[in-house]
Amino acid sequence: MTSTDTTVPPERRDRASRGLFMILGLIVVVIVVGLLVFLFTGNAEESAQPAAEDPHSALADAITAEVQGAVVEFETGLVAVNFPLPPDATPAAAAQAAQDNSISILRDVQDSDWSGTVEITAYSAAGDQPGGQEMVRMVYLPETVDRIDPDGIGREDVWAEADEQFVDPALAG
Repeated sequence: MTSTDTTVPPERRDRASRGLFMILGLIVVVIVVGLLVFLFTGNAEESAQPAAEDPHSALADAITAEVQGAVVEFETGLVAVNFPLPPDATPAAAAQAAQDNSISILRDVQDSDWSGTVEITAYSAAGDQPGGQEMVRMVYLPETVDRIDPDGIGREDVWAEADEQFVDPALAG
């Protein structure tokens, strides 16, 4: 019988086992790098997207950009906007400014994601009380805000559409 087994010199066996270890090492490195790329790429895609702006902040920024001196506060289901009337304005001019601001606020609310009640309060800029005296207070329920067309409503009609209203008699005349 002839033998097909031949003896392999030891140096050749060492090279073969080193090659096998190198291949296994390379496979492990590729897997680890692949996992790291997958993990970091997933996080990079999430962080590359701009953080969604807080709808409250966006609405508050829009209102304060339009209405000088406005302070915007949020409660559950309610956005309250307070602003001063122009100092030294005649009652008619103060009322017109408050009506114009009311229309701007309603427009900003409609352009936002806000879907709650809107309370608008205008106060006198001067006076003994901190923040002045309340001169106008309007409350608009969500369905009323949706119904009003800020670009089509007249200044004199914006308060008549409010669900609750108060106008100081000094401005009503």
